[in-house]
Amino acid sequence: MDYTVEITLTCDIELTNRCNATCHFCPRDATPHQGIMTPEIFDQSLARAIEFGATAREQLGIELAVSLCGLGEPLLNRNAVTFVRKVREAGLPCIMSSNAALLDAEKGRALLDAGLQKICINVADEGEAYTQVYNLPFQKTRDNIVRFAEVARDRCDVSLVIVNHRRDLSHVEQMKDYWRAQGINQFIQYEVVNRAGSLFVDHMRFETYPELAQARAMLDASEEHPICGAPFVYLFIGWDGQYYLCCSDWKKEVPLGSVFDTSFLAVTRKKMLHVLHREPICKRCNHDPLNRLTEQLRSVEKGEAAPGGTDALLAHMRESSEAVRSVLSKVGEAAAAELPFDPPHTEASIFAATAK
Repeated sequence: MDYTVEITLTCDIELTNRCNATCHFCPRDATPHQGIMTPEIFDQSLARAIEFGATAREQLGIELAVSLCGLGEPLLNRNAVTFVRKVREAGLPCIMSSNAALLDAEKGRALLDAGLQKICINVADEGEAYTQVYNLPFQKTRDNIVRFAEVARDRCDVSLVIVNHRRDLSHVEQMKDYWRAQGINQFIQYEVVNRAGSLFVDHMRFETYPELAQARAMLDASEEHPICGAPFVYLFIGWDGQYYLCCSDWKKEVPLGSVFDTSFLAVTRKKMLHVLHREPICKRCNHDPLNRLTEQLRSVEKGEAAPGGTDALLAHMRESSEAVRSVLSKVGEAAAAELPFDPPHTEASIFAATAK
């Protein structure tokens, strides 16, 4: 597998964690207190994004983008169009993720007029299979997608998100061929994400695998523990105005403070401590470096991956970690001065501390 490291910064503002779909690869039954973001909370969330965006621009030369997604369907929020317009009026790029079931002609035109620049539409099946997986009508969704793409043209990028929930790459390619025939040519391919353990995935029971000890030993022997960059480059604000560790915190177990009380920079230290100690959710997440390495070693043991892929993954995680640490060191003295960038390799190290 080829790995590339590209640092971008995105502020994910969750317009709602409710959804009109019930995809079997989303732990919808584990969704905690549900709600819809109010205009007052959105305005303050956007103000925090603007604040952090200025720091990112000045210190890193990186433009912060705002994604209206979260863990639900943003078009369920009746103010979604207004929120897109506010993001664009603030001078920030605006992206939206949707299942497109509510993307009728009127809504589509309104989003384009508001300045939406990119939409990512989740659709990993077609026909009756789509209806069974998403519990949404396929023909209506298909018509919405094709119509929006035709109207959007060069005003808004349209990408289809294909989750490989079947673990069948040939099906993914079939889906791409189907949508190319409909005039869609941009795709984002994902594997299933276990949402920090909120979704049971049979091949992601990391704590039960003997390869976990081997992976831990390999990382403990390295000069620097790799860290997960998701909490630091994909900033997350919930519909309730709370900062959360990242978008994989499906159950909202790690609230870090309110947008009315604190800034992104101020919660960075809290995020780092959670990531370093892997508590309470990172130890269950398939994005966690230890778990990623465990899964890779297990795939090699089962003959599903080449041994050389392990070295490539390790190199990629180290390179990614170095890039994230570089970002953290530059985003401002208020955060960087207190960050424990180099955890010691002792019996109290982050992996030894979490060993069972």
